[in-house]
Amino acid sequence: MELVKIKAYKYQELNDKAKENYIHTMWDMPFYYEMEDEHGNSIMKYEYFGDWKLSEQIDFCECNEYLFDKYGNPIHHLIEKGE
Repeated sequence: MELVKIKAYKYQELNDKAKENYIHTMWDMPFYYEMEDEHGNSIMKYEYFGDWKLSEQIDFCECNEYLFDKYGNPIHHLIEKGE
C-alpha cells in the first residue's frame, strides 16, 4: 500500500467554479419527499441541491461530512494515518 497526501476541502472552501461542478453533478439526484395537498391526497415533490441557498448547501454537506477535491468532485472515503 502506498501512502499519498490528498488535499480535501469542505464545501464552503471551494471556489465558485468547483461549487458549480458539484451542483451540476447533483442535478441527477433530486431529493424526493411526500406532502399532502389541500384534499389530503399524498403527492410526491422533489427539490434540487442547486436550488437551495448557500447556507443550506453548506449545512447539508457538513451534516453528511462531505469532502471534495479542488474541482468539486466528492471524496467519499478517506483513511487517516493510524487507522
